[in-house]
Amino acid sequence: MADTTVILLAAGFSRRMGSVNKLLLPIDGVALLRRTAEMLASLPQVRVTVVLGHDSQKTGEALAGLNVVHTTNPNYGQGLSSSVFHGLASAGLAKSYMITPADMPRLSSADCLELIKAHRSAPDGAVTIPMRPGFNGPQRGNPIILSGAAREEVIAGDVNLGCRGLLKRRPEMIHEYTSKSDGFFIDMDTPQDYSDETISRSLNSDF
Repeated sequence: MADTTVILLAAGFSRRMGSVNKLLLPIDGVALLRRTAEMLASLPQVRVTVVLGHDSQKTGEALAGLNVVHTTNPNYGQGLSSSVFHGLASAGLAKSYMITPADMPRLSSADCLELIKAHRSAPDGAVTIPMRPGFNGPQRGNPIILSGAAREEVIAGDVNLGCRGLLKRRPEMIHEYTSKSDGFFIDMDTPQDYSDETISRSLNSDF
C-alpha cells in the first residue's frame, strides 16, 4: 500500500485557453502535464494516477515513459467532480489521497512534501488544505489531501458530492496548512496566464 496516491486531474476541456490544450503547452521546454506528472512521480512513497478525458490521446502520449498509471474518465464532460470521483474510485488503497489539478505550473516537489508532512500531523479522517491570507479573506489552494476515510465518504456520496460538497457538509474535517508558496495558489487557465508565466520565468532566469 502506498503512503500517498496522487490523483492528477487532466481531463478538462481547457476552454479558457482557446484552441490549444493548456496541459500540452511547454513550461521550461516540457509539456505542463508531463512536467507535473514527472515531479509527482519522483516523490518518495507516492503513486500517481492520472485522470484523462478531453484530448486523451494527446495527453496520454505526453505521459509516455513515466512511472504513472492513467485512466480515462468516460464522464469527464460532467465536470471536475466527476473526474475526482473517477480517480478516487479507480485508485488502489493508500493511507491518503492528494487531489492535484494538472494546471499548476509553480507547484514543486518541496511544496508537495511539506503538504504531505502537514497532513501526517492532522487528526484522523481530516482533509488537509493549503491556505493563505487574501484580500477578500483566506484563500484556499491546491492540491488537497484526503484521508482514507474521507475518500470513502466521497465515493459513497457518488459523483454529485465531490470534495467541496463533503467539506461543505463536514467543515470539521478541514485541517488548514498555512503557506505563502505560490505553487499552491497559481494555476494556468488563459492565454494571459500562460504569457505571464513564461515572462516571469524568463525574468527569473536572468538573476
